[in-house]
Amino acid sequence: MYQPQYTVNAVTDMAGNTMYSPGVSFEIIIKSLGDWSSKTHWFKIDPKTGELVEYAFNPISNWGQAFTVTSSPFYGFFVYPLAWLLVSFISLFSNHAADGRLDPDSSSYGVAAIFAIFFTSLIVRGITLAFTWKTQMNQEKMQGLQAKQAEVQEKYKNSSDPSAKQKQQMELMALYKKEGISPMSSIATSFLSMPFLFAMFSVVRATHALKIATVGQITLVETPFKQIQEGNWIYLTLIVVYLPLQIGSMMLPMILQMFKKKPKLESEQQKKARKKQLIMQIVFMVVFLFVVFSIASGVAIYWIFSSTFQIIQTLTFHFLKETKASRLKKKREKQIEKNKTIAAKVSNEAKKN
Repeated sequence: MYQPQYTVNAVTDMAGNTMYSPGVSFEIIIKSLGDWSSKTHWFKIDPKTGELVEYAFNPISNWGQAFTVTSSPFYGFFVYPLAWLLVSFISLFSNHAADGRLDPDSSSYGVAAIFAIFFTSLIVRGITLAFTWKTQMNQEKMQGLQAKQAEVQEKYKNSSDPSAKQKQQMELMALYKKEGISPMSSIATSFLSMPFLFAMFSVVRATHALKIATVGQITLVETPFKQIQEGNWIYLTLIVVYLPLQIGSMMLPMILQMFKKKPKLESEQQKKARKKQLIMQIVFMVVFLFVVFSIASGVAIYWIFSSTFQIIQTLTFHFLKETKASRLKKKREKQIEKNKTIAAKVSNEAKKN
């Protein structure tokens, strides 16, 4: 069940020298959850020299070893916990052998791996959302703020005077304060999800329980691009499913903002800002398309679930915000009608007197 081309690309030699990129030469084997590996080293003929070479993995079977064996806090704080979570779900949903170990040959193993990725991506989304709740609630407001920000920048575009630059910064800060938005909030939101994404790259490539997982004809550790080149067109389904979801998750906030705001009310600077933002989104989508071809299929599946949750999250926050705005509007209208009624009564009483 080992993938030969993967194992050669992800090992260290017996002297402990790193053969390829750091961090991928470790194999996570969580025995407490029923995971196991029949070997952590093997022999292979070097295609360049023709010599028989012995390769070995550095096994990691507990959280402490994730720090000591890898000498990497990132592996300890992100990769191993994420791997433990994934293997826990696989152990929960998959059949076990008579000795209690995970059975990768069972029909439920591949499905269990998919469920594991689904629930793990859901938990990761929940963790990031807990820290970015306010930013997500203001997501559409941020879209509108970028247009106003462009107006301020356009105003001082040709000014090289330091005092003009200072005025520009003051106007921008006043704009952020008025809208109740921190200029660093959107950047923090993006960076918060990055460690989990990088951890997922390592988890799929280094966790034994995922390396041996196959869903139908798709092996989680294989890359779609390489498999498509070899004629395994089933891997193209990952791209076909992933691409519209990723485009939707990236473009949805902008689309909602466009429907909410009438184009006639936009200034020339706002239109330019929206066009610039659209170009940036397209560039990001092209980059993501190239990346998804080269990553492991398990990571691509993780992105599919993550993009789906992002779309649901964006629509939910949009609905909550619109509902709140509608409720406040009705409340103001009621208050206005009430004030009019009181004013009419006072006026009538004054006329009688």
